[in-house]
Amino acid sequence: MKKIFYLKLLLIGFLVACKPKEPTRTLSAGSADFTRFVSVGDGHTAGYMDDALFSFGQENSLGTILQRQLNVVGAQEPVLPWTGISNVGINWSGQSRFKLGYKTDCQGNTSLSPVRINASGELEALITSAYNPYAKFTNFGVPGLRTIDLASTLLGDPNNVNYNPFFGRISLNQLNAPGSGSWSSFQENVFDGGFPTFCSIYIGIEDVLPFAKNGAALHPMSPIAGPPGLGFEQSLGQFCEQISAQNIKGVIATIPDLTSWPFFTTIPYNGLNLDDEKAASLNQIYNPLGYSFNVGENAFMIEDPNAGMFGVRPAQPGERILLSVPLDSVKCNQMGSVFPFRNEFVLTLAEISEIQTRINEINAIIREKAATYGFALVETQPLFAKLQSGLAFNGVLLSTKFVSGGTFSLDGIHLNPRGNALLANEFIKAINQKFNAKVPLINVLQYNSILFP
Repeated sequence: MKKIFYLKLLLIGFLVACKPKEPTRTLSAGSADFTRFVSVGDGHTAGYMDDALFSFGQENSLGTILQRQLNVVGAQEPVLPWTGISNVGINWSGQSRFKLGYKTDCQGNTSLSPVRINASGELEALITSAYNPYAKFTNFGVPGLRTIDLASTLLGDPNNVNYNPFFGRISLNQLNAPGSGSWSSFQENVFDGGFPTFCSIYIGIEDVLPFAKNGAALHPMSPIAGPPGLGFEQSLGQFCEQISAQNIKGVIATIPDLTSWPFFTTIPYNGLNLDDEKAASLNQIYNPLGYSFNVGENAFMIEDPNAGMFGVRPAQPGERILLSVPLDSVKCNQMGSVFPFRNEFVLTLAEISEIQTRINEINAIIREKAATYGFALVETQPLFAKLQSGLAFNGVLLSTKFVSGGTFSLDGIHLNPRGNALLANEFIKAINQKFNAKVPLINVLQYNSILFP
């Protein structure tokens, strides 16, 4: 009996000794120095989501998530120009952020829909300085920031046509903050209090987005050529040169095809559903123009000055009906049928091609600057292309589908926390490869997507 007992002890000892050890995770900054990391960009970097800037979004911004992951290799804790903890948010029009709630449409049907969380936004956030001379910002994400704004000396001047109130609130020389009294440029703010050691740059989207968002009817895209402050190439070049001159290493990202985002793809071109009566009524109106309608799915009617003498036609496959369309007017006031969609609500194939051409030009310049200045390069389009068809992460399917896809916020343009974590991983991969760093990737499922009521 004793022999059996001792044999069991020996067997247990053998099994314990043979238990595989967990691999030791090696962390390294490689040839990079993250001790004073700063992120530069537009609303994606800032945490603008659900069509507003608010504290939860800032906590889960691309810049914040990336910097916190870099904490393990020497980056400090993020310092942002925080908005108030009320969390109602603020956008360009003074509105609060979206939440997913119940909304009753003009037909009396109630369903889940993006609704404003408050009657008005956090207006005080745009008129009160967030600048703190004792806590230097590490996140310079500014909603609406264009690349051509990087060289502007009037970006924080409320008397200037290009004034950006989201920049004005963080400017070190805002009228109610310490400074010389003259309005600061973007570069002065980034370099305030000492030069960074590492910089992430994700910019260029806003040089295209306002044009696309308004159906190519307003806000022309930033020109490629021109001096700093007017042309994309020289504006980006000047900023990259300033960084390089101070031996600051960095990572820079190309911009994706934004016409594939939910704001542009959620409403199908053929989303006009007709019964017998409505089809017959529209045929009476449009048959003389050569257009006919059937029961079931039909293409929306859109304005197009090139479409014959009446300037209207059916939308074509691949054309975009924008999420800014007033859906109650579609359901109850015959918008998109008897009254064709105005240009501001549509991107035609020609306009999409123009936008995509400009994106390709911008990305070619970004790649050239990355090579010239030795920055790590993030190619963002492959990630967004995978999301279009569905990307599985640890068994969870993520996509660009509005609300249910799990990556975009309720404005259909800016990513939600989970989407930002996915994108931050692309930055980490590029940093690891370029600088021989060993920064672990983020478990994106730790971050929220859309919160349902």
